[in-house]
Amino acid sequence: MKTTPLYSYHQSHAKLTEFAGYEMPLWYTTTTEEHMAVRNRCGIFDVSHMGRFSVKGPAAGSFLEGLVPTQVQSQPAGKAFYTLLLNEKGGIIDDLIITKLAEADFLVVVNAANAEGDMAHMRRHAPPSGVQIDDVTATSAMMAVQGPQAAAVLQPLTALDLGQLKRFRSGVTQVLRQPSIISRTGYTGEDGFEVIMFGPTTDAPQGALAVWERLVESSAACGLSARDSLRLEAGFPLHGSDIDQETNPFQADLAWVISADKKGYIGSDAISGFRQTPPEVVKKGAVLDRGIPRHGFEVLDSRSDRIGVVTSGSFSPVLKKGIALCRVGLGSSGSGNSVKVRVRASLEDGRLVKPPFYDEASYGWRRAAT
Repeated sequence: MKTTPLYSYHQSHAKLTEFAGYEMPLWYTTTTEEHMAVRNRCGIFDVSHMGRFSVKGPAAGSFLEGLVPTQVQSQPAGKAFYTLLLNEKGGIIDDLIITKLAEADFLVVVNAANAEGDMAHMRRHAPPSGVQIDDVTATSAMMAVQGPQAAAVLQPLTALDLGQLKRFRSGVTQVLRQPSIISRTGYTGEDGFEVIMFGPTTDAPQGALAVWERLVESSAACGLSARDSLRLEAGFPLHGSDIDQETNPFQADLAWVISADKKGYIGSDAISGFRQTPPEVVKKGAVLDRGIPRHGFEVLDSRSDRIGVVTSGSFSPVLKKGIALCRVGLGSSGSGNSVKVRVRASLEDGRLVKPPFYDEASYGWRRAAT
């Protein structure tokens, strides 16, 4: 099983689990404690298991342009943007973040479980010359510093002025003398940063553990369990649960990543067709009065007719209730609609909502921006 450059710390302090071929921290204290540390203060995550691909060369921009539905070449240097890899049918192969470092230099960050398939997809569609694609996952480390105090926690470790770094912008810098890229991005719904540190061409960065140990002095170490509950509260999809190759962006409420009038990318013909017809099913959130919904549980209307299915579900530490992302029929998807979720042997009452599940005046990056 693979490990990250921070494994020695996790081994001594965390409950470990296997994820995407890596031995990773599940939690250090409890999911709820780590979750609320991020919502109220700052938490740090080892996300070094995520795939990181360098795409360089004179044809790099045009290659990526044909790969994703979001405009690539018109993005300014230093911009990070969320987008999708689509198949020819418009299904979602993966969701990812691309950072444009320079005119012919891009960094692509993909989900750990999909990294091998994503790389194969990219290489299969790459031109014969003009672009170089390198997997730099093993020679880098990646940490997420998340929460309303994230900037204050990270700033002492870098000369980059984090206060001037806007959301979805990045800067090339050093973190404790370690060559790094810092982006104001994350997967928690909170303000925060993702830090990628680069080592020699043949090894992981030796200073990554020192950076982690400095950060943990003023923030909570957090594991995969809190990362999942945080992204669910924020309404962010998880590939393989909420989105997959049979789900198109319109069904997933992700059509906003498709640049207006863009054509010629993989899946664009299918996307043009989807634009003409409303999707039969759509993504919604659900809050239950009792019980914890889980993936695959049935969603029913007030007459107990089946209208959909839970794609992700868990306990919300903020609401102190069970919450879920669901795929429901378009005609039954109104926010506020009463529903029932079959939680094992019982039907639990709930209502449909539009995520995020928390009050944005009290939690999340919008609160942090005010």
